[in-house]
Amino acid sequence: WATFVKLKDDVSRLERLHLLFKTAGENLTNSPDWFAGFFLLKAHSHYLAAVRLVLGCQIPETYMVLRGCLESAMYGFYLYKNPESRVTWLSRHNDEASKKRVKDEFRNRTMLDLLKASNGHLGSAAETLYERTIDYGAHPNERALSASLRKKEGEDFVQFDYNYLHDDPLPLKLALRTCAQVAVCCLRIFQLVYEKRFELLGLRLQIEQASQGL
Repeated sequence: WATFVKLKDDVSRLERLHLLFKTAGENLTNSPDWFAGFFLLKAHSHYLAAVRLVLGCQIPETYMVLRGCLESAMYGFYLYKNPESRVTWLSRHNDEASKKRVKDEFRNRTMLDLLKASNGHLGSAAETLYERTIDYGAHPNERALSASLRKKEGEDFVQFDYNYLHDDPLPLKLALRTCAQVAVCCLRIFQLVYEKRFELLGLRLQIEQASQGL
């Protein structure tokens, strides 16, 4: 509640981006690229979960979910470009060989390279954001841990406290900004899939407007 009240501009942007996701997801009827739509909805769901976490000041946890948001968009784009791989992806749990084929094909590096080949600027942005999520919480890395630790020392003791809820404005502002940047990045990835539909809905312009200042 305090985040909502005191950081109205950030919260307003996040709400605006939610509505853009919602508009895109509600206007996929009769799309020939219907399969990628599953991943658009999944990315939107991840985004909403990340927003709930960041508003509650659970910063490392926010980055874990934002990684999932980016991966959903990358999977959707990859399967749009490689429709023959749908069967491989859907067959993951058939047997160990099927699982290995999925692991071998659906690598983050492979999907990022495909995105870069299609749109260099967008692919680089997705890679930067993906690495940031890993650094700050998606993996139990040093930054993810140390940003939450507080050390107290006395004459005969050393005490470490782990902050579940962050009250430091700088990490919070970065996480809020990253939520917005990830949302814009994912929407732009899906814009590559649904270019004409996004244009007809006015989403391209709205995404540009929502990204101002990021």
